[in-house]
Amino acid sequence: MTIVEDYLRIVGLLLPKTQREDIVAELRDTVLTRIEARESGLDRPLTETETEALLREVGHPLVVAARYRGGAQQVVGPTLYPYWAFGVKIAVTIQLTLSALVFLVHAFSGGDVATAFGQAFYSAFDGIITVVGFATLAVWFIERQRVRVDYLDGWRVRDLRVLEVAAWDLDAVGDWLARWTKPRPATPDYSQPPYRPSRARGRAGRALGGMAGCCVTLLWWVGALHFGFTGIDDLRGMGIDPGPLATIDLIHFKAILFWPVLAYLALLISRYALVMVGALSMMAEGLMYIASGAALLALLAWIWKASAFGPYVRLDGLAAAVDFMDKHHSHDVLLAPLLSVVLICTGFGALGAIGQGIWLVVWAPAGRRY
Repeated sequence: MTIVEDYLRIVGLLLPKTQREDIVAELRDTVLTRIEARESGLDRPLTETETEALLREVGHPLVVAARYRGGAQQVVGPTLYPYWAFGVKIAVTIQLTLSALVFLVHAFSGGDVATAFGQAFYSAFDGIITVVGFATLAVWFIERQRVRVDYLDGWRVRDLRVLEVAAWDLDAVGDWLARWTKPRPATPDYSQPPYRPSRARGRAGRALGGMAGCCVTLLWWVGALHFGFTGIDDLRGMGIDPGPLATIDLIHFKAILFWPVLAYLALLISRYALVMVGALSMMAEGLMYIASGAALLALLAWIWKASAFGPYVRLDGLAAAVDFMDKHHSHDVLLAPLLSVVLICTGFGALGAIGQGIWLVVWAPAGRRY
């Protein structure tokens, strides 16, 4: 019975140590009983080939051992699969949209279309594999560690409108375009009141979009996603002149900002996730708004005042901007003034986040939710 013992030994190695002996003894009795019944029917001992065939009927050691192990037997279980599929669909849509935008920018700025398409295809494929992998890992962790997500049991009907994106397809896009291009009636129909989404629906939708955008940004920041850009010089093919910014060491600049930006993105993702599951009171959400806005302002202040970009993006008024463009005359769009505008607009956005947070903290009673 060497072949049977070898089979049982392999099964035993795949079983939990605390139950190994008992399960192997039970399985040995089952196998030997089936062998004796088969030999009794044939009125002769089984050959090694016949014994091996019987063991195949019992099952592969991986399958047999899995029957005796507790816990989930799937990477993504049936309870969380619908949420996983929805999240993956959103992330893949964002990734494809970003890759398409990168391709269009390269193609219409005079770059090589074939190269642009290859970069966009690689970016899309690589990004989709990455986001699906991270989503699967997150669901696996939630199931294995039995993490409780309040949203799964405490969801509200008024937050479900955000799930309409799950029905998006080519037909849905065509219907949406048809509604916008359909001629409006000369006399409006006032028999039905116009639909106005509630503030809670808007919050859930913004939280979903913000979390997806932050996750994509986070994966790009850590190098898991690529969009075809390798350095500032790549902007020349898009009609943007880096000017003196081409001399800046981007690797060193990113190394300085790596952990602060990572922490900031993690803070935003946490806030969006907590809003999605309804786990934040208005006051707590306001405090997180204030924290994220203040962190972003500090980051922008460092870039403006102390970073290698500072001397080029820190323009003292409109006259200084015009003088800079005269000194670095180019037929393309200059990168430095463009970055100045982006930093200023982002700064106003950070101030807006702080103001919204203060309003929530002052206006909302402690513990009140939307």
